[in-house]
Amino acid sequence: MLFMKISSVFTAVILSTSLLLAEPASVAKKERRIPSGIVNPNATVEVSSTVPMEIIKDMLVDEGAKVTKDQVIVQLRNDREKMDVRISEKAIELKQFIARGHERLFNEKMGSEEKALEARTDLELSKIQMEAKKLALEEKTIHSPINGIVVKKYKQTGEMATQQSPLLQIIDIDTVDVTFPLSAKFRQTVQEGQVIQIKITELDNAQFEGKVSFVDPRNDAGSGTVRVKVKIENKDHKIKAGMKGIAEAWEEKD
Repeated sequence: MLFMKISSVFTAVILSTSLLLAEPASVAKKERRIPSGIVNPNATVEVSSTVPMEIIKDMLVDEGAKVTKDQVIVQLRNDREKMDVRISEKAIELKQFIARGHERLFNEKMGSEEKALEARTDLELSKIQMEAKKLALEEKTIHSPINGIVVKKYKQTGEMATQQSPLLQIIDIDTVDVTFPLSAKFRQTVQEGQVIQIKITELDNAQFEGKVSFVDPRNDAGSGTVRVKVKIENKDHKIKAGMKGIAEAWEEKD
């Protein structure tokens, strides 16, 4: 009899403990809904040939190289254009001499005005042709359109460059954009220029201050979100393209 009483008490204690330890589903911890965005470069540029087709004389940068705007990065073959410019320079020297001669004869009433005008016109046309040839020569030298880093090199010295195929890819990460698919319910409170704190997950959740630079005027009907971009200064290049950022200020709460 005593054994049965002890057994009943022990069973009751176990059941009570189990009930205390069991957490009701209604009070289970809810997962936080914090928006996550992807880091993108401020600019991504594919650099192609400035002429329809030409041999690459020299690729002057490699992947990883830092470049500045207007820096020479590719030199195309340009021997023919250099020669055309030299020929034009000599032709202009000759035509200047001829034009001065006709002008002097006209002033001394030994030559016609028509001949003087013809010589001046011929000289001016040669100068215009010279500018066109200089432009053709300049087009054989390719400059970087932005400050940035070369991240992809598609061609090598000696290969053919065309306007249809890129030579290099350059990105600018001096500033970066973190693009968020934000719940559309935030549209009324998110404004361009708004300061927001962003944590970068791959940098141990290091926090950076950014500004809202773009709020898409369109809603995504399928997901119920609006695209929002936050711009962050990144002069030291700690933040890399492709990293993830989170914005706790935009946490979705019921």
